[in-house]
Amino acid sequence: MPARAERLLLVAPLQRLARWLLALIFANVIFISLWHIATDSETQAMNTTAAHLARSLDALAAENMAQGRPLDEGWATRNPFVLLRGQQGNYCGELADDQTPRRGCWYFLPQQARVLYRARFRGWRSGGEEGVQAWQLVRLPLQTMATAKTERLIAVELRAVDWTDP
Repeated sequence: MPARAERLLLVAPLQRLARWLLALIFANVIFISLWHIATDSETQAMNTTAAHLARSLDALAAENMAQGRPLDEGWATRNPFVLLRGQQGNYCGELADDQTPRRGCWYFLPQQARVLYRARFRGWRSGGEEGVQAWQLVRLPLQTMATAKTERLIAVELRAVDWTDP
């Protein structure tokens, strides 16, 4: 057998292996890029939803103030998704203390008056704890000179909190 034919018998399998390895590297780069795009898109959607929820609560409080209806004490502990009568497709209801939130779902925690979101793409290696965001419903009193001694609830604000805090 000529030397050239022997060399081709050795080089051809190595070339095929190199092509497969290169294809595998490119597939990983594409997968990682798509994963980052998905997590960033989900984070933006989550932040947009939380901001929209906060603005809607402000608008509802302003509407009540304009109509002369004072907000009762329980207003800050109600489910904002029910209060606003607008539920999006990924709102999964109220979550009890012993329940684990599903991925990609918004919840209301009635015991703590918190809104919770568990990310679909983040936190999958840590069991999901890293991908959970929570916002606390906080009462905002009216503090003018005339009413400084009496706290009257005028609005509810959403503040980001650590969801594991009691």
